[in-house]
Amino acid sequence: MKKLLPFILLSICLACNRPTEESSQEEFKFSYSSDTVMVDAGDDFIYLRRALGIADLSKDEKQLYNFNFDATEMEVIDLEQMKLVDRIKMEKEGPLGTGFPRYLSISDDGKFFFVGFTDIREFDPSLQNQVLYQFRSDKPIGLEEGETLGQEFQISQNGQYILVPYGPENMDEPKTGIAILTLNDMKVKKIPMDLWQRTQDYLVTLYIDGKLQSRSFEQVDILPRKEQVLISSHNFNEVYVLDLKTDSITHKTYHSQITADTKKLPTKTTLDAPEQMRDSFTQMNEDVEFGGFYFDEVNEKFFRFSRELDRKIGDSTVFKEVVTIFDKDLNQVHEEIFPINYYGLKFFKEGKLYSYVNIDDELGFAVFTFDF
Repeated sequence: MKKLLPFILLSICLACNRPTEESSQEEFKFSYSSDTVMVDAGDDFIYLRRALGIADLSKDEKQLYNFNFDATEMEVIDLEQMKLVDRIKMEKEGPLGTGFPRYLSISDDGKFFFVGFTDIREFDPSLQNQVLYQFRSDKPIGLEEGETLGQEFQISQNGQYILVPYGPENMDEPKTGIAILTLNDMKVKKIPMDLWQRTQDYLVTLYIDGKLQSRSFEQVDILPRKEQVLISSHNFNEVYVLDLKTDSITHKTYHSQITADTKKLPTKTTLDAPEQMRDSFTQMNEDVEFGGFYFDEVNEKFFRFSRELDRKIGDSTVFKEVVTIFDKDLNQVHEEIFPINYYGLKFFKEGKLYSYVNIDDELGFAVFTFDF
């Protein structure tokens, strides 16, 4: 098994002065190097079918837990040794069933949260005890008649509450805002905001013979961090910051000199043929995309990755992959073209950025070391 594969070794010193609405920027020096490190799975294979889509980092940053959905087992990867060290067999159904999770979240105290579309299953650190939270059969306290929660549950760092959009039960209407739902009493605090109303214009719906066939979904990224929550859309170069102490929201907008600042609206939102739906998705995929925010605790910087079509070569497309860096107060300080895949699991460990790569169906990470 390969232990270390040289991938990229870059050292770039750049100085830039990019204005934002929040503040004028001083000269910012930024350089990095990158290697690709392979994970040793021995004679076995690591589950990559979902591209680590149901995986999370332990809070001590020493282990990565990857849920094998097909085999219903947890793979434990030691990030110090870069080695698969354990497989923990689990159940899909029953009192310790994982259900059908969309993603995995590990809280500060080591609890595992398997987050589905209609429920959350909380396991203790041993994975031997479970608490089930269901949000469709038991309506949370604080929602009005005709209101419901969305499906994009985001667990807080301490595991005591979740953040989720709320709004009308009618799926044709946009969500009203963000809800804070405490798990011990199932009570909801509602924070209205206009982000979902703004993203509504990007929804594309396919009708055939007057019957609804499919509808696009507008992802909103939610990053809980201590007393703040960052809420952003892939359509806009901006972020909403919710202060959990005051329940107030600050709206920050940014400007990029590399990509557009707003995704183009679809030319048509009500479609009547599958080919039109495919063409619409192709158009949206080639337009600018803004990812969620990541925080580097060591360097106290926020990172966000974005991409936009650069050029087409025959049937192939080439994208500009961009990193934008913000200080701890979310002022933009730097942006540049950056050699990273927009998609896939990313996390910071000891001030280094790890980005998932699949090399011949083996797990690896592009590891970026920064110098500010």
